[in-house]
Amino acid sequence: MSATPQDLMTAQLFFNAAFPVMQVVLDDDPKMKARFREVHGTVQICAKNDGDLIACTLIFDRGKLTIVQGPASSPDITLSFPTVAKMNTMFRGGAALPAIKGLTKAGLLLKVFSLLMSLMIMMPSQRPKDPVKKALKVKMSLYMITRALSTYNKLGDPDMAEWCRRQPDRIYQFIVDGGPEKGEPAVACYLRVKAGKSKSGHGIYTRRTPFVLFHFFSIDGAMKVLLKDVGFVPGVEKGYVEIVGSPEYAMYLNDFMAILQGMLT
Repeated sequence: MSATPQDLMTAQLFFNAAFPVMQVVLDDDPKMKARFREVHGTVQICAKNDGDLIACTLIFDRGKLTIVQGPASSPDITLSFPTVAKMNTMFRGGAALPAIKGLTKAGLLLKVFSLLMSLMIMMPSQRPKDPVKKALKVKMSLYMITRALSTYNKLGDPDMAEWCRRQPDRIYQFIVDGGPEKGEPAVACYLRVKAGKSKSGHGIYTRRTPFVLFHFFSIDGAMKVLLKDVGFVPGVEKGYVEIVGSPEYAMYLNDFMAILQGMLT
């Protein structure tokens, strides 16, 4: 069964934007960090599509995760789905399970499943109460969405590609207050767009003033906006977020973010 273009796009967004965010969990979640401290192994996640293999490889090396697009030569474990649609269903937290090759590596398999399930914290249904979990959700969500925006352009979505093409060299910066040190943001990431090209990154971009700055004044405020409890405009009115720069381009970016959130969640 052939995957639809939408299914293929969604799979690549998961591979390129959601999976790299697992490194945040490995760095910031003490239990997960300890669980993977000595793990060394390779896991392939794939789906069949008309004789082709849509695949992504996770390489674990003692707490560090490398994502390689494409199949692995000799993975320790392979999680295989009969269709791309079913693979995407599992990534969204739905009822779909893969065929598993490598059951003798049960310890690695259980750890990897726990890490994959940690991505569910980004789903709209997840509303953690613990402040640490809230901060983790916001950080993971913003890291994922900035990566997804860049990936969406690189994968050739016509509207996103045209929007990027029309811009010279611009930074869309996201900052969330509430870091452990006074004046230090809890989360900072950005999207850079330049003449059709795009790149996401972590931290504050220092070589250019942001064309648009999305400045959230707290983790709780960021949660309300990201969960769509309030829109960006009401969020500004309630003091959750300040948008500095071009309001027109801020709304364009917000529209693309809504499309991507719909595809990934």
